[in-house]
Amino acid sequence: MYRKMIGCIVLAFAVTTVAMLAGCETHMPHSFTLAPGDVERMHGEPAEGGYYTNWDPFAASIELRPVRDVNPVRTQHVFVATVKDKNGKPLPNRRIEWLIAEGSVGSIVEVDESGWRSTRGHKLTNRFAITHTNNFDHTLTRGNNDPKDDIKLKRGQTWCVITSPIEGTTHVIAYAPGVYDWSKHKVFAVKHWLDAAWKLPPPAVNRIGTPHVFQTKVMKHSDKTPLVGYEVQYKVLDGPAATFAPGDKPVVTVLTDKNGVATVTLNQTAPAKGVNNVEIRITRPENKKCCKAAQLIHVGRTSKTWIAPAIAITKTAPATAVAGKPFLYGIVVSNPAKVAANNAVLVDTLPDGIEYVSSNPKATVAGQKLSWSLGTLGAGASKSVSVTVKGTRTGTFVNRTAVTADDGLGAKAQATTRIIQPALTLKKIAPAEALLCDTIPYSIIVKNVGDAPATNVRIVDKLPDGLTMLDGRKTAEFDIGTLAPGVSKAGKVTVKAAKVGTYANTAVVTGDGGLKASAASKTIVRVPVLVLTKTAPKMRFVGRAVKYTITVTNNGDAAARNTVLVDTLPSNAQFVNASAGGKMAGGKITWRLGSLAPKASSTVTVTLKATSLGQIRNVATATAYCAKTSGESTTIVKGIPAILLECVDIEDPIEAGSKETYVITVTNQGSAKGTNIVIACTLPAEQEYVSASADTKATVKGKSVVFAPLKSLAPGAKAVYKVVTKGLKAGDTRFKVSLTSDQMTSPAEETESTHIFSD
Repeated sequence: MYRKMIGCIVLAFAVTTVAMLAGCETHMPHSFTLAPGDVERMHGEPAEGGYYTNWDPFAASIELRPVRDVNPVRTQHVFVATVKDKNGKPLPNRRIEWLIAEGSVGSIVEVDESGWRSTRGHKLTNRFAITHTNNFDHTLTRGNNDPKDDIKLKRGQTWCVITSPIEGTTHVIAYAPGVYDWSKHKVFAVKHWLDAAWKLPPPAVNRIGTPHVFQTKVMKHSDKTPLVGYEVQYKVLDGPAATFAPGDKPVVTVLTDKNGVATVTLNQTAPAKGVNNVEIRITRPENKKCCKAAQLIHVGRTSKTWIAPAIAITKTAPATAVAGKPFLYGIVVSNPAKVAANNAVLVDTLPDGIEYVSSNPKATVAGQKLSWSLGTLGAGASKSVSVTVKGTRTGTFVNRTAVTADDGLGAKAQATTRIIQPALTLKKIAPAEALLCDTIPYSIIVKNVGDAPATNVRIVDKLPDGLTMLDGRKTAEFDIGTLAPGVSKAGKVTVKAAKVGTYANTAVVTGDGGLKASAASKTIVRVPVLVLTKTAPKMRFVGRAVKYTITVTNNGDAAARNTVLVDTLPSNAQFVNASAGGKMAGGKITWRLGSLAPKASSTVTVTLKATSLGQIRNVATATAYCAKTSGESTTIVKGIPAILLECVDIEDPIEAGSKETYVITVTNQGSAKGTNIVIACTLPAEQEYVSASADTKATVKGKSVVFAPLKSLAPGAKAVYKVVTKGLKAGDTRFKVSLTSDQMTSPAEETESTHIFSD
């Protein structure tokens, strides 16, 4: 009782809400049920009232595929139904009822039961089922691993599967109750079931102009025994002109033989490339005994592709190559077709300026023409040829290649290579002149003025005699390696000359391929040679001026730059003056003479004062850039030994018989010592000798008293001699003293008067 009440309430609710739900395109009710729960009986139309209205205004038509087909017995056939709106858009959630008409063979095997609602699809009997169009896309795989028989279902579609174990016809009705238009809410399909199976000839590919056999086999599906006498019609649909034999027509019909095979041969009217699509119709013959009309059981297609041999050629070459160096042409001859090309011959004509070296395989050579017999090129096959050549000159060269084969086949190819070549220039930079004391820098610059890299570039510069590198080597070498076009590199070397002279030498650069260039340089090595002469008096006395004349001469062949003359003041001389701007400082007199040209001279004077006896050794030095000399002079400085002789008597006057002492003083008032000084005294007659005293011994002989020589008496020194006499008688007497020395040419004499008196 409770279940019936609930059912009535739900039914009433369903009827009252039809109008509300009619505004939703994708969520229309699947059908009309009494209560939720397990699968149960459903209604395709709403209850009274709603039934007479367009309760699903969106659904406009139903579509079914296929509508006619032939299947072998014991196979299954899938129908797909689609509900569409007025614009042809598929609609989900729409009910489809599947019916097999009375008098038909076959049964419904399976239907689309997608969904979880109680209203989901289900099979009521073997001849009636209900499904609903899907909300999403699906793939029906049939449960096997063959993707070829998969069925792709779109949103708004649903499906039904039928089969039959016996021959006959199934009439299927698909009904969409939601479609208001009765003329559009159902569709019909016919499925013929035959105990027949067939195997159509597969698509084939043949060489043009050759015949091709098509065979179609027809057999029972149940036990695979041949079906004899079935009609098989072959029809050329398109492509090159062709006919079938037997009959020599584009459409022929043949019967299957005892093996169930219907055979025809397709021949081209004229050889031509293309594709013939062939339609094949299999018809079961009429059986008058059992009143069976002829039945078309299958329409299929196959194709015949007519292909011709083809030939193609490609040629490769480097964009650039160096003259004289081998490079490769690569040639590939290919057959892109699916049929062989016969008697292929390759010819390669070398342009003038390209020289043949070798090839693989070996070519037949006739001048600049190379050829190869390549024979047969199978379908899709290719043959490669490599040609080694070299360029004999620069320029752009186009190499053309051609291949020919039977059936008028031919192809051409070409490749362009620019032959380039390196070229070296050499420049040597060296000073035109250098001084002997200088190092000489050489810069050797190599440049690639060509348009190709120069490899193994090497510079060698052999030095001439008299020049060496600073480390003593006689040859400068530079390994440059690879020099790109337009690039320069420099080698630098420093040398030293052993002597003056002119040095000329040539540097050479070499590279691969016989590249060579040279550059020469010449440097004159000069040197300034200073000569200093100095003149002075040979002798001067102490305190007297000594004048020196100094001359500096450049006897070399290069200017003596920054010439400086320095005269060192001797310790026994005093500076007085100097000419030509000579400056005295630090015990040296300096003249800055500037630059002395070759063979030029400069003369200066300096005056000194001798300050002591002896020898004045005066040294002058002249220096310039890369030159030095010195000179000296010697002056003897002598002194004047000025000896003063004095003699005095002590007692004067004296009485006869008394003694008188004479004191003789010798003083050196000069600047030189006196040597070998001898004092000689002569007594007057009125006196007689008593005694004598001095630093030297006195010798008395009569009235003469002579002292031994005083070896030396220094300047300012004194020597005192004493002679004691006795007066013999009165008189006015004279005591005479005489002095001689090495320095005196005549004696100095002195007399002292003494008055002697008597009583």
